[in-house]
Amino acid sequence: ENTVYDQDGQLLTASFMDYAMPRADDLPFFHFETRNVPSTTNALGIKGAGEAGTIGATPAALNAVTDALYRAYGIRH
Repeated sequence: ENTVYDQDGQLLTASFMDYAMPRADDLPFFHFETRNVPSTTNALGIKGAGEAGTIGATPAALNAVTDALYRAYGIRH
């Protein structure tokens, strides 16, 4: 991305209409497959994945607490 002006000060890159955006036919073919492995610890053989969207929040919060304790009291984890 770049902000480009012409010699008269006209903005030439104001929107995505000014860029050559990639389209599906510009990309190579992707082969996708899954290899499902049933859970051996669950009677239904299923695994949970609902928490995947929030998995980054826990370490971020713990790192913030650790940093605050270190700065205030010199406590290291």
